[in-house]
Amino acid sequence: MAVQSAARGQRKKTGRIGRAAGYGFVLPAVLFTVLFEYYPMLDGIFHSFYRWNGSTVEKFVGLDNFAEIFRDGVFWTSVKNMLFFLFFQIVLMIPTIAACIVLFRIKNSKMQYVYRILLCVPMIIPGIVTMLLWQFMYNPQYGFLNQLLDVLGLQQLQQLWLGDPALAKWCLIFIGFPWIGTIAALIYLAGLQNVDGSVWDAAAIDGAGPVKKALFIELPLLKGQFKLNLVTVLAGTVTGYGLQLVVTNGGPGFATLVPGLYMYQRAFGSGTSDYGYASAVGLILFVIALAISAISIKYIRSEE
Repeated sequence: MAVQSAARGQRKKTGRIGRAAGYGFVLPAVLFTVLFEYYPMLDGIFHSFYRWNGSTVEKFVGLDNFAEIFRDGVFWTSVKNMLFFLFFQIVLMIPTIAACIVLFRIKNSKMQYVYRILLCVPMIIPGIVTMLLWQFMYNPQYGFLNQLLDVLGLQQLQQLWLGDPALAKWCLIFIGFPWIGTIAALIYLAGLQNVDGSVWDAAAIDGAGPVKKALFIELPLLKGQFKLNLVTVLAGTVTGYGLQLVVTNGGPGFATLVPGLYMYQRAFGSGTSDYGYASAVGLILFVIALAISAISIKYIRSEE
């Protein structure tokens, strides 16, 4: 009995040491997350109720920043632009789904593997490089598009592209053609490959053609993956502004300005910085993105 008690005591001691070691390994990640994620977020929420220039001026103004936002015409222009981009980002999820269905139907496993590799190659190219390349192609003087039109004798179709308020938003939408997202594509392919092969055998026996397979088998099977990617698109478009910042800086005028970029400009733009106002804009975007994510997740779970 004494030996068994000693063994149990040793096992408990070993278990405590193992748990302590596990907590020790996790602790640095938790600390860095709190320091670089939660602290800036909470600090932004705190200063959204202040008139603050980031250094010396810090005056509590309550809800005045939010009241000013709702009277701010530039902010509402940016919201309209965001809704424009949001609509087309959702529509442009279709090419990725179509490409994945076609890729999944390739019978030759080696060729399918080659195409999957080619689909993943864009992941190694930094996003900033892609944006700058497109910005160069849109250049009205020496960019690829106007040069191509000149070679084809279509000089009358040459445009200012990013300098034209009527075209600038469409130029940003066109960036990324043919609009096949690598991460989203891998998620869709994983979903299709996890389906039991008997489903396809039954469809073949029933004489389902390519269109019927896509509409009644493959698309319904990808519903879960589609919802996951949809949440990412919604949250990313509502809060994101990298494309607009790099390619147009919100111009010409306010033609491509989005709330995230407006927040950035109010905080770090030329002149007097207004970090308090920018924090209020950021808090509004945070609440919108959080609401969208919560509703989407609840909708996903309700159909599982």
